[in-house]
Amino acid sequence: MSDGDETPGAADAEAGEDGGHEGHAIHLPSNTWTTISTALALALVFVGLLGDIRNAIGPTMWVIGLVLLIASLATWARGARTEYLSLPEDQQH
Repeated sequence: MSDGDETPGAADAEAGEDGGHEGHAIHLPSNTWTTISTALALALVFVGLLGDIRNAIGPTMWVIGLVLLIASLATWARGARTEYLSLPEDQQH
């Protein structure tokens, strides 16, 4: 290698600490229970559709799972919209 060759790390170091993206910060969503409740609601819906369970308590499980699924997805969407609107305008894509 000659003196003029740059290693890949040198170019990154010259770009700065933010990786060359001025004014952009990494955004991580906050912790939330909605992802787990959505998964549990889907599980309830699918278990309610099983053949052996369907005859006994299937419709009840299916309806409870569906209501929980709708509520979880609505809460998840509302939280995501709130986080998106709280970002600076230049970071909203």
